Amino acid sequence: MLDDQKQLLTQFLTLWAMLDPISHLPLFLGVTGDLSSQERRRAAILAVVFAFLTLIFFGVVGQFMLQAMGISLLSFQIAGGIILLLFSISMVLGEPPSAVRSLADSRSDPLSVAVYPLATPIIAGPGSMLAIILLTDNNRFTVSEQVTTLGVLAIVLSLLLLIFLLSDVISRLIGRGGTNVLRRIMGVIIAAISVNLIVSALAQWLNLPPI
Repeated sequence: MLDDQKQLLTQFLTLWAMLDPISHLPLFLGVTGDLSSQERRRAAILAVVFAFLTLIFFGVVGQFMLQAMGISLLSFQIAGGIILLLFSISMVLGEPPSAVRSLADSRSDPLSVAVYPLATPIIAGPGSMLAIILLTDNNRFTVSEQVTTLGVLAIVLSLLLLIFLLSDVISRLIGRGGTNVLRRIMGVIIAAISVNLIVSALAQWLNLPPI
């Protein structure tokens, strides 16, 4: 029993660290700054649902899919880091480059915002996808243990949704100007995270010391 409780605690802390609900709040406020309160709540619910489905997919078939396609976890991490970097650039710059302008223009729609960038790559990003793949490793965990891991994931995402739903109170406190500032600050932070994902994967591949 103690071993089971320790495993559950480890899974919860791992998923909490990778999903990082507290730091996602400024990101959520940043990308939903142009939405009304009702639209923001709808975007929050849809984003968490889509992210949960995405992570379940990777937890169930992600390992098989990557192996079948001959894709290593390092390659997946680099690809996710590049996507995250492109998104962070669009957050920092007031006018995104033409390559991503069409995506930025669609963010006034709660559904579009929920799918991209909230569900992925903010919530279900490369780090959380890798974490769920490792925590549901078929070589180490039984089916019942994998189902338990998905239950822990649901709990963490429920807490994340609760934080998002309380964002209206925070949004009223900081105002639209504060939201715009947070968007650019968090864009820089996301850029650093994405570069770290890419560089750490390259360092591991090339057997270089960590930066």
